[in-house]
Amino acid sequence: MTAAVVSGNGLGVLAGNPGPSSSPAALAFWLSLLALVFVVVALVGWIRRRREAPLRKEMRAQPVTRQYLVDVKASFFGAMTSQRGSLNLDVHGDSFRVYHHFPPARFLFGQDYSYRGQDTTVEMIPGLAHDWIEISGQSSSSATRLWIGRRKINRQLWDALVSAGAHPVGVPPLLTCNPCKSA
Repeated sequence: MTAAVVSGNGLGVLAGNPGPSSSPAALAFWLSLLALVFVVVALVGWIRRRREAPLRKEMRAQPVTRQYLVDVKASFFGAMTSQRGSLNLDVHGDSFRVYHHFPPARFLFGQDYSYRGQDTTVEMIPGLAHDWIEISGQSSSSATRLWIGRRKINRQLWDALVSAGAHPVGVPPLLTCNPCKSA
């Protein structure tokens, strides 16, 4: 079959068969699948939030000692996926929290991660754009594995996490100064 440009009103329109039209059943299937994926993501986030609720309550009782904006990759069913935009890292004494500043994103996409410093390890992971700091719970089921980082402040992030009680694994990131000035 050939296609030709048809122009009745000055606008070019491609004439010909656009392909088979989608059936209502196929459309319903794809919309149902999309809704199911959304529900699973929200349910996983809700379960984790319920499990971390006592820790978040303790954290609210402590002042924020350090606060940073970080890039994040989170473990989702075993794969590391990038989170859209920057998330906040708040250190509260001996615990810390990585979360989205927009509350609906925290709830709908589960972008709220709380950790007790003594129950976590931190390790440097090399990356293309910048290196990452992997945060993981000491037992495999205790917390989501998370990678955080921000160009030129990874050492400050590392020091903040270690000061909250996280156990360092391997060598810390190189110290970078912004701007570096020699005396």
